[in-house]
Amino acid sequence: MSNRLIELQIYHLRMPFRDWYCSSTGGQASVDTVVVAALLADGTVGFGEGIGQVGLTGETPETIVFNIEGFLSDELRKQGKIEPKTFSDILEIAYHLPFTNEQGQIINASRCAVELALLDAYGKYFNCDMSSITGYLGYGGFSHGGSIESVRVSGLLNANDPEKMMRQLRLMRIFGLRDFKLKMSGEHDNEKLQLIQQRYERQLGIGGMTLRVDADGAWDIDTATAMSEKLARMCVCCIEQPLAIDDHDHWNALANLSHVPLMVDESLISIENAADLLEKDLVDYFNIGISKNGGLIPAIRMAEMAFDYSHGYQLGTILGETGILAGAGRQFLQLVPNTSFTEICYGTFLLREDIVRPQIRFGYGGKMKPFPPPGLGISVRREMISKFIIEKPRKIDLM
Repeated sequence: MSNRLIELQIYHLRMPFRDWYCSSTGGQASVDTVVVAALLADGTVGFGEGIGQVGLTGETPETIVFNIEGFLSDELRKQGKIEPKTFSDILEIAYHLPFTNEQGQIINASRCAVELALLDAYGKYFNCDMSSITGYLGYGGFSHGGSIESVRVSGLLNANDPEKMMRQLRLMRIFGLRDFKLKMSGEHDNEKLQLIQQRYERQLGIGGMTLRVDADGAWDIDTATAMSEKLARMCVCCIEQPLAIDDHDHWNALANLSHVPLMVDESLISIENAADLLEKDLVDYFNIGISKNGGLIPAIRMAEMAFDYSHGYQLGTILGETGILAGAGRQFLQLVPNTSFTEICYGTFLLREDIVRPQIRFGYGGKMKPFPPPGLGISVRREMISKFIIEKPRKIDLM
């Protein structure tokens, strides 16, 4: 039967957290996400997801829905009848999905949701996994397998209260986690660092655990330089986004002055950003995100760019990702070698419930298992979509 793409369905969901999520920048009880279903003529359905963050791409759930319903659907219609003969044909279409709309606004989360839905639907139809992506992109260096067996999920230390943060850390250590990231944009940062140093100085020194810090762009050049010296003495392995996105004048200076390797997050949105950062040699690590950077294909492209320059990279997350983005993240890790860190697959450690089955979250020690084909390796529960949807679904006819 025909595998023609006949319809997109768009769902705006509100996913509740298990507990009130508190961090140094505030708290929240839930997260809004947008799920897209791609329907084929033979009944096959694939799913994608995009989460907007105003501080990253400027997107909101409303703009994601708007750009999918209007701009991206029109872009798909321009392709004519979408009825691929091979999975490589759909990779060609997915690769060329735009990253900005007609007004030049970034639509990475919108693009991600559509791209993943297409890859999942046609992966299921052709009964294949995502491994052909690296071949399609021509990345020979990625032909020997990924990093899912070696990388471990990091513990995210977001609590603003130092004692609560230490309780988080102790529980995560009991669960076998070895890599940690500390948010440092609150008033108790120095106290938190002091507590970690007192308790875990030896483990950090001998490599029994690792610590990264994330400044969320809150420091100026003087603070960042001074903090790098202090953090180096603690054996902190990198500083994430120490300077503001638009503080272009000081990134080069900090690259020369910092005593700790630098990681970029909010400043890494597009392929052009990646190329500029590598050409100027401003950072040591990329923080890559499936939704943030527009989908699985561009995320793999960014990793390959960093790989070619012998730079490190991690696969990051956006708070509250469902199993759809977690499934895409695992596909990334199955394909991309040398991933230094990852923050994905928190699933129902964070969410009250998930919309996929089987449950997708990391196991003891932050370990993850590879996903079998087809598609993204996920099965979405329609009844759970209905449970968390907060507005009428949009249906877009592509016939």
